[in-house]
Amino acid sequence: MNDTAALKHSVRGVIFDISGTVLDYGSYGPVVAFKELFSRYGITVSHEEARRPMGSHKTEHLRRVLAEPDVAAQWTKLHGSAPTEERIDELYREFTHVQLEVLKRHCDVIPGVPEVVAELRKRGIKIANTTGYESNMMTELIALAEEGGYTSDLWLCPDMVGKGRPAPWMAFHIAKAFDIYPMSAFVKVGDAPIDVAEAKSAGMWSVSVTRTGNEVGLTMAELAAMSDEAQQERIDAAKKRLEACGADYVIEGVAELLPVIDDINLRLARGEKP
Repeated sequence: MNDTAALKHSVRGVIFDISGTVLDYGSYGPVVAFKELFSRYGITVSHEEARRPMGSHKTEHLRRVLAEPDVAAQWTKLHGSAPTEERIDELYREFTHVQLEVLKRHCDVIPGVPEVVAELRKRGIKIANTTGYESNMMTELIALAEEGGYTSDLWLCPDMVGKGRPAPWMAFHIAKAFDIYPMSAFVKVGDAPIDVAEAKSAGMWSVSVTRTGNEVGLTMAELAAMSDEAQQERIDAAKKRLEACGADYVIEGVAELLPVIDDINLRLARGEKP
């Protein structure tokens, strides 16, 4: 196979999620922000309630947390009725300020990510990110990520294209910006079911991470405090959930991505598609 033919049958773009995938081991930033926001209104939100909508646009995330039965009951008891659309808009505006402050404390680059990204670039693969954050939340996060050793060729947010995941518009925007097609030349790497859904809606390969991400939902220190058996049990449960969503591959973290890229290249050469 000549170089031109090989290029047509290889991965040319990788689109990473942010929290729990390349930054913020355990995807804690969004959880902390939502818990802090609701605590200001006398509402206790559990980690699980804050995590369930992870990866969706933050306005949708907010609505889904408010719809959690226990959260809805607490709100109605304390405030007399369910929040109006106007109140939800006010909550979201407040959330953006909370999230901006919280993100500064939860944007460490996950170990192994810079090395893998450097190798991907050596192979001529472009790097992008999609997220549920809005663009006004990203400036400081991008700067801190770069300080920590992670850079992306393009960061895409829902407000830049009109709609967030699982819609494919952010991925399509990236493909156009990179002048890369078909979409089977892209791999989406994320830590939540919505990342898998985004990949499927756009026609990309999907790779889900477990240990570092939302489905395990623990920091490195919290995992280290557990027995090997307990860690593995939690990781295996996360893997089953992500496989059930239809992920093409499930790995523990981005540090394990390169063999997956190699396997996808073999499958593309055989004419397989996601």
